[in-house]
Amino acid sequence: MNNTDRNTISLDTDMTFIGSGITTSFILLSFLKNLSASDDFNGRLKLTIVEKDAENFTGLAYGPRSGSSALLITSLADFLPESLIRQEFIKWLSQNKETLISELRADGGKLSENWTDTHKIDIQKNNWEDIYIPRRFFGIFIKQKVNQTIADFSSTCDFQLKIIQDEAIGIDDNLDSFQVYFKNRTESLSTKKIILSVGIPPVKQLWSDDFLSGHEQAACLVKDPYNPGLDDNLHTIATHVNKQAGPSNILIIGSNASAMEMLYKLHDVPEITAKIGSVSVISPHGELPHSGQYKPMGQQRFVPTHLLELNKKSDLTAKDIYEATSRDLDEAEAMNLGTAISEGPISKAFVNLLDRLSHEELGVFACRYGNLIGKRQRRAGKHYNEVVERLNQDGRLKLIKGYYNNLEISADNQGLIFSYRSSKSRSIREHEGLIDVVISCVGSRTLIDQPVSVLIDNLVQKGICKVNDSGIGFAVNDQQQTATNFFVAGPLLAGNVLNGMPLWHLEHCGRIIKTGERLAGILAQQLIHSTANRL
Repeated sequence: MNNTDRNTISLDTDMTFIGSGITTSFILLSFLKNLSASDDFNGRLKLTIVEKDAENFTGLAYGPRSGSSALLITSLADFLPESLIRQEFIKWLSQNKETLISELRADGGKLSENWTDTHKIDIQKNNWEDIYIPRRFFGIFIKQKVNQTIADFSSTCDFQLKIIQDEAIGIDDNLDSFQVYFKNRTESLSTKKIILSVGIPPVKQLWSDDFLSGHEQAACLVKDPYNPGLDDNLHTIATHVNKQAGPSNILIIGSNASAMEMLYKLHDVPEITAKIGSVSVISPHGELPHSGQYKPMGQQRFVPTHLLELNKKSDLTAKDIYEATSRDLDEAEAMNLGTAISEGPISKAFVNLLDRLSHEELGVFACRYGNLIGKRQRRAGKHYNEVVERLNQDGRLKLIKGYYNNLEISADNQGLIFSYRSSKSRSIREHEGLIDVVISCVGSRTLIDQPVSVLIDNLVQKGICKVNDSGIGFAVNDQQQTATNFFVAGPLLAGNVLNGMPLWHLEHCGRIIKTGERLAGILAQQLIHSTANRL
């Protein structure tokens, strides 16, 4: 990249966040708190945030692109660990519940109304912990909190905050500073430190943008539920299905949390619900979270005998823990016990065993086995599962165990022919019946896919960042740096071991908070030390 003709818009920025999502929010909250509490901080700070989207401090999951009525995939108690932030959020919910519920009713459909009716008593009593709340509630709260924290800090310190709405596409390491280049402006940004906080990589693309060119009436394709936004895509689907004479058959590729959310929202929009024919979901495991296995907790208990047996074994390896966990999960499934019952005992047992692994084996677990276990411990809330159960009862849900192969337009232009590879034989099979709506929920690319994104490809090519063995994270040192003064936060920390703790899934809010607070402490100490040396 030739950047010789670019101008510099800031020569003296202390640090720059690339990305302004939920990870950046938690780092900022703790970072500014640490500085405010320090007697050694000189009160001066220049900070820049680079964000390509218009929304700041919520990220995709908790911002407008996810709509206003999509629910948390876990209860509030599981979503936020017991902490001051949970207490503050519950107090905020209690103070703002009338406005929040009113907006939810206006935005959602029958399912949203059912949600409010189901939890009416708990909401009146402010019993929030066991509720799967609309996650937009948390987005509104955290944005308000970050903005208030910034305002409070600015009132007592010489604080300059610049937010640049643009996409960072390249970074140069100049040894004593970094130069950041943008997609839509010729100016560049000079900064002493960078915190890479861009969330997960872009989603995988299964078809080209012009696949339906000239054949738009044949089908509706959604390649990313949240781009440009969930509500936008639901409107597009509603428009298409209501042009069809009969019911529309829907295909969802992937069975993750996004797939569950799409199933829920498709049945929360009356204009879509009335037109749904069959729903097919394809994934390597051919299962949805809790689908057909969920039972209320009650008095049921599960004992992970294979994991507990490992307490007797010496020279424990990451593979030993994974294999024992897999056997315990198999037994739980055979007993028809869903994740709501088996996850707690199994997770507690294997986490306790991690303390006995060497640093090298912890790395193996972080890079390979943690995510494999996580894929089998997926769960979704009661309201999401009720939609799945209703589709099952009506005989309209088909779960396919296999891999996406191809889509092609039917000869009569009346739909799409879908083919897939079976998991066992890998032979090509054709889906019975034409598909009218296809929604891709396959998740994000790995860091070894080429291309990943302009920025990530640039960082790897220039050697500023190196992909670790997980394929989904960058290798960092104990200070969360890939290079001096270049820090990584959020999901891209996967595959590392920090403070003896292997990291393999950094999309859980509790883990984001913990690692964010850790990095905030590092950044605050470095800034205080550097300013003290200049005095």
